[in-house]
Amino acid sequence: MIKILASFIDEETSITIDDGTFSVDSKYKNIADIVKFVYTQARKSYGPSDGFFGKYLATQLSEYGAKILEVSDTEEEEEKEGAIY
Repeated sequence: MIKILASFIDEETSITIDDGTFSVDSKYKNIADIVKFVYTQARKSYGPSDGFFGKYLATQLSEYGAKILEVSDTEEEEEKEGAIY
C-alpha cells in the first residue's frame, strides 16, 4: 500500500494506492483532478510494480505545487524484506 499526504494551498490531501485501487481524499475537486492527472501520467512512465512508485509519485506531485508531508510505501518495504543479500 502506498500512502501520500500532501498539502496544496494549505489543504491536506490524502492519496492512497492499495492493490491497484487509487483514491484521493480532498475537499477541493480541482486538487483531486490534478492528483488524478499526475497519477495517470506517472503510471505511463513508471508503474507501481516497478517499486519506489510512492516516492516517484510524490516527486511528480511536488512539481505541480504540492508540499509533500509524508510518504509511506509498504510495497517498497515488503520488497526489501523479501530480498536476498
